[in-house]
Amino acid sequence: MHTRLIIASASLLIITAGCAGKEQFYRNMYEGWKTRETNIHPRIDQRPLQQPQAMPYDVYDSERKKIQNSK
Repeated sequence: MHTRLIIASASLLIITAGCAGKEQFYRNMYEGWKTRETNIHPRIDQRPLQQPQAMPYDVYDSERKKIQNSK
């Protein structure tokens, strides 16, 4: 029973991952990890910061591409 659940979950994950484009998949992964990190490690003071803690995905992606192109 446990193996069936694992196989079904893995199959569903593979099928749904194939529905999204590569860029959309990476954007969602980045946003998901950012949200997870704020949920696991919440700040004591919940007021917004002057600067965001994590950069938006577009900024992250452009910085990553600059670094890759400079190598």
